[in-house]
Order: sequence, then C-alpha cells, then structure tokens
Amino acid sequence: MCIFPLSQEELENLKNFKYKSTNESLLYNSCMSPFLNKVVNFLPYCLAPNIITLISLFFNIFAAVISYKDGGFDFSSKLKPSTCLKVGVFQLIYILLDNIDGKQARRTGNSTPFGMLMDHGCDIFSNILTAFNLSKLLIVGNNYYYSYTVFFGLFLGFYMMTYEEYKLEEMHFPAINGSDEGNFFIFLLGVFLYFFGPNYMLRKVSEDYQITVGQLIGIIVVFGGFICVFNLYLHTYDKKGGREMSKIFLDNIPFYSSIFVPMLYIAFNLDFYKENKWIVLCNASLIFASITIDIQVKIITMGNLTCNVMFIISNFIFITSLFVHVDIIKLYYLILLFVTQIVELVIFIYRSAKEITDFLEIKIFCINYNNQFYQV
Repeated sequence: MCIFPLSQEELENLKNFKYKSTNESLLYNSCMSPFLNKVVNFLPYCLAPNIITLISLFFNIFAAVISYKDGGFDFSSKLKPSTCLKVGVFQLIYILLDNIDGKQARRTGNSTPFGMLMDHGCDIFSNILTAFNLSKLLIVGNNYYYSYTVFFGLFLGFYMMTYEEYKLEEMHFPAINGSDEGNFFIFLLGVFLYFFGPNYMLRKVSEDYQITVGQLIGIIVVFGGFICVFNLYLHTYDKKGGREMSKIFLDNIPFYSSIFVPMLYIAFNLDFYKENKWIVLCNASLIFASITIDIQVKIITMGNLTCNVMFIISNFIFITSLFVHVDIIKLYYLILLFVTQIVELVIFIYRSAKEITDFLEIKIFCINYNNQFYQV
C-alpha cells in the first residue's frame, strides 16, 4: 500500500458503493441466521455495530493469549484440555458476534461503507489469530512444511474471497465455507479435544509419511484455500470472460510473493526459523494484512490497485537476510521489518478511517441517527 490521501473521486465513490453478497452456507442459513435474527432484537438500540465488531476481535485476541501461554509459538506443545475448550468457545462467540453486527447495522439503519471496512478489516486480524490458535490445537509441529500450512491455507482462502469481491463486485460464500463452517469446526474441535485430549491430534494416519491427524487437517485447510483460488478463476471466467481471468495472476503477484517468499525463507533458514518462528510468522501475517486491507479500501472507494510498497520492502528484507550468517543480527533485521510494518499499517488504517468517516460524516462507535446511506 502507499500512504497517500484518498482522491476526491474515490471519496465520492463511497456514496455509490453497495455491498453485495450471496451466502449459501448450510450452517448460516439453517441455524445461525435464524437464531441471530431473534437475538438481535434484544440488543440495545444504542449499541453501535462497530462496537460489536471490535468486541468480536477481542475474543480472538483472548483465545490467542491463553493458547500462547501453553508453549508460546511452539506448535509441538500440547494445549491443556481446558485451554482447548476456551479457544473453541471464544471462536464460537467470535463468529456469532461477527454475524450479528451486520444485523444490528440494518436494524438501526447504520449500514455504511466504513462499517463493511471495519467488519472485514477486523476479520483480517481475526484470521491471523485463528491461524495461530488452530496451529496450536492441531499440534502441527515445527517442521517447515507443516508449521506454515494453516497460515498458508487461511491467508490464501481469505484473500481470494476478498479479491473476488474486488474483481466481481460481489462476495460469494459457498455452501461450505471457512467463514461459517470453518470457524464452527474450530469450536467443535476445541470441545472434542477437551473431552478426548490433545493427544488425539498426534495419532498417525500414515506411517509411511509420518502424518498425524492434526497435520492432515492442516493439509485440508490448504486444500480449502486452493478451492477459493479455483472458484475465483471460475467465477471470473463466467462473469467477465477469459481476458479478465488472465489478469488475475498479475494483479495478485504481491500477495503470492507475500506467502511464498516467507516459505522459501523458512526452507533456507530452518534452524533459525525453529528458534525464532514468531518473528517470521508475524512478518508474514502483517504483509498479508497490509495487502488485504489495501484491497478492501479499494473495494469501497472503487479505486484501482496500485503498487504495494510494503510488499517490496518485506521481500527485500527477507531475501537479503538470507546472506546474514549471524542469527542475532538476522533477528534484529526481521524485528526492524516488523516494527516498520506495524508503523506503516497503523498510519494507513488511521488515515483511511479518518478520511472515510469525515467524508461520510459518521462516528465510528456511535449510532448515527441521521444516516443517509443505504442499508445492506
């Protein structure tokens, strides 16, 4: 992303933006939505939807904190059964709150482009935290191939659904998707491990390849991410033809590099990675967040994708650090990248939020009783 003010044209486009989505989720349509349609009527009318969105993010943060206490970034350490249950319950609360905020927005007439950006922006960071929590639940191990699988799969799936909305001006959730069924699975997994114990994830499903149950689930998560890629190309071809479909790869080079460069980095620095996994995964997660939030801003402002400077800086630091042979210097080098990404991301989020809310004349955490915008 580039930290430049939004143009007047992009700000004016906010008035014309309409959020379109189709959700064919079996779980959402048969259970979750009918239940939340009743629950939302008990919420205080003065409760701003964005407050609900922010609270949902905090439940994922709580889950990450308690899972971190059991072994830190070691994906070979087993969580306590009680921790597994807490992570699962917090994940369930997150998905319920994440789905009820939109219903509260429609109920109070407070559906705005910024509300969508706030919702999906918090989902990005929840996605990162979920990747960490799920890796801990599955005990995927610290092996290069498996320790990155859940992060890779969730990042790939989330980004592709976001890009599909940018490309086709509509977000589509299939009958079984990560946002609904995937998150609910984590809740069920936490409950299951509470009763049957985390050791179940260490059972071997293949003696030849030494794959455990947890690692197999991680591979399935990656497979789900690639299904999202396939759906993106398929839907683009159906709606816009082969020429537009061929542009997808070039548009997504920054994203592809943001997940593949860290993978190559890990492969060539496995010993360093095992000791300092946190800094590598945090940097990979932040560049994913940077690119995905940038696209979401482009969605609501109907702007064109531009060069993302941060992905160039990130790749440059990852690649050049390969030539640093002293681990402590390499660590400080990546910490510098981490701090740089944090500062850049905070500035971008603050600037974008201020420009958009000022233009729309809305307050982030207050009900806007004179909201002139459409309801989604």
